[in-house]
Amino acid sequence: MTMQPRHSLTHLSSPWVWLIPAFTLVAAAVILLFDTNRSLFLIVNHWGRGEFGTTFWANATILGDTLVAFSLLGLLARKRPDIIWALLIAALFATVWVHALKPLFDNLRPLAVLGSDMINVIGVELHRNSFPSGHTTTAFTLAGVICLRGIHPALAITVLLLATLAGISRVVVGAHWPIDILAGALGGWIAAVLGVAMGNKWAVPLGKVAQIVITLILLVCGLTLLFLHDVQYPAVGLQMLVAVSSVISVGGYLLYLYRR
Repeated sequence: MTMQPRHSLTHLSSPWVWLIPAFTLVAAAVILLFDTNRSLFLIVNHWGRGEFGTTFWANATILGDTLVAFSLLGLLARKRPDIIWALLIAALFATVWVHALKPLFDNLRPLAVLGSDMINVIGVELHRNSFPSGHTTTAFTLAGVICLRGIHPALAITVLLLATLAGISRVVVGAHWPIDILAGALGGWIAAVLGVAMGNKWAVPLGKVAQIVITLILLVCGLTLLFLHDVQYPAVGLQMLVAVSSVISVGGYLLYLYRR
């Protein structure tokens, strides 16, 4: 069984692959040049005021939660193991990006700089290690791998919009500066490119034992999200939906593998 990319938007050699990194770099340069990081944060942060805003953006922001992202992979376990394989590789690069830069820069979060009187905080209050945004990195790593491995263009656009929404939400919930979001999107997309490139080079492990191991890992992610994981935001509905859907999908595939 060989998985081939379908309806691919781009090839890794195409300049379109680098459109998102180019945009993030240009946008970051403009923000730094005109010193609009703080003013832009204050504008976007106010979008979360009110009950509807709190609920909407809390749900949007957990799309960048690592365990939520891995649980979403469970929905692809049976039909697209190539995407799962590429994302597992990409996740290594994304992890290095986030955990190497956060302590290196040790930037203060908006709450620590501006204070609670000036900003709207949804969910957990954070003060340090602002740069880059880990949630945004995760969201764009997942979106990048899904797009670059080949899916229908309409679905690819939807995935990118959701990743963008997750990134914007990090400003709305008061956790990150706009510059952090751009750095997260840049790192996540590059991690996705590297993951897809290496996934193309190294064969997808489609043997029964390998698939069972990977599926068990995804099942553990779904069960942990369902029973143990605190996403730290008032988004229980979406968390439960993702967890239950993942467990059902992965459980069904695991049963199929066992009987095969």
